[in-house]
Amino acid sequence: MSEYQIPATDFLHKLSRKLVDESQIIVVENLHVKGMVRNRKLAKAISDVGWGMFVNFLDYKLKRKEGRLVEIGRFFPSSKTCSCCGHIVPELTLDIREWDCPKCKTHHDRDGNAALNIRNEGIRILSMDGGNPVLAVSRQRKTNKPQGGKAVVVETGSLHRPLAAV
Repeated sequence: MSEYQIPATDFLHKLSRKLVDESQIIVVENLHVKGMVRNRKLAKAISDVGWGMFVNFLDYKLKRKEGRLVEIGRFFPSSKTCSCCGHIVPELTLDIREWDCPKCKTHHDRDGNAALNIRNEGIRILSMDGGNPVLAVSRQRKTNKPQGGKAVVVETGSLHRPLAAV
């Protein structure tokens, strides 16, 4: 391991420790990192962040304290859903960082809105006691479009398989 990898790993360990110490449950979006790094413009930035490694750190640290990691399916429309009224905009390209809901006229920061929706979906899943389907629409293969993912509650220590719908 080079000296440049150690500070990044150290940062991820420290941040995951801080979050786990402050939380019993952590909700994350299950990102398709391998697919995202295929985008030449984003590959370096995504690889540098170490998202998969970070989630692994959260998982094993939560496991030690009997916490819960909730992973929201990657096709859940977290950015495109209005966190106020639930309206889903049909198209929201990556270059749009702020948008106004056409239904309730609320102004959204893309990332802040997505974070609220991920949190709310995690709470909804936990209140329904586990892996119920995401509200995203199933789509065909061989495109960039989703196949209909599932939201998954990952109880630390379990295999990361979707739970049966209740």
